[in-house]
Amino acid sequence: MAWNTDLPDPWPGGYGPAVAALADGGTLRRSMPLAGSRPDAGTEVWLVLSGSSGRGPRGLAGHGVVVPPGIGTSADAVTVDFDRLLPLGEQVPASLLEEDLPALPRLDGTMPVPPASVPALRRLWSGFLGSGPDPLSPVPGTLAAGALGLQRVNAYEHDGEARRLCLAFHGNCCTACGLVPAQRYGPGTDALMQVHHLSPAADLAAEYVLDPVSDLVPMCPTCHAVAHTRVPVPYTPAEVRGLLAAAPDAAGRAGGGDAVVVGSLVSAEQQQALEDAARLRGLR
Repeated sequence: MAWNTDLPDPWPGGYGPAVAALADGGTLRRSMPLAGSRPDAGTEVWLVLSGSSGRGPRGLAGHGVVVPPGIGTSADAVTVDFDRLLPLGEQVPASLLEEDLPALPRLDGTMPVPPASVPALRRLWSGFLGSGPDPLSPVPGTLAAGALGLQRVNAYEHDGEARRLCLAFHGNCCTACGLVPAQRYGPGTDALMQVHHLSPAADLAAEYVLDPVSDLVPMCPTCHAVAHTRVPVPYTPAEVRGLLAAAPDAAGRAGGGDAVVVGSLVSAEQQQALEDAARLRGLR
């Protein structure tokens, strides 16, 4: 279903803070006015700004999911957990909606989205938002609810702000194999780099506070997965490099794994990242 509205509109704490609260995940629950029959829990909701005042923004600005009504919910309202809101002025333009979704009703209030329009709506939304900070974690609204599931993750290695600070300090070079995604695969692939926690998570106290610079180092997805094949103490970047050096190459010779892409030059950033990782491990 789509909810067509005009801003400004009352949001808990304001629309701007609501956008910021959802930028790194989570949901924001809100009661929305309802016209017509109540949708089932799990129904997707798309927030469309109508600009009916003649001055407000127009276009697709948010996505959410209907949740079961709570105690005291009125008959003319529906409870929605919003999982993504776009800043005003950065919404999917109304012109694209009209071009790609001519079958979408142009009504005020709530309206059902024709099933035939859902794939085009989802494609438009995902194409506009891109892959997000983690290409393997779908942006809300880009996949149907049935294709998604909750998964436990290491919060220290999946904190968006901590990852940003770690890569800003250490660079976007894998501390195990030396891979720089943009050099190997081209522009737009820097988001593939992950971060690895140097201390075993099992040893951390409940009151532990993450330091993104001293606790985290960059690791490409392959090396990061290899590091965590050993439990409860993952391999260190140096140990992963040792595995690469000891592994046979395509010709069956030992020592086929290099710390950098074969045939490439080691950049100053790569060398600095490796030295930083060695120095940080020495502090432990």
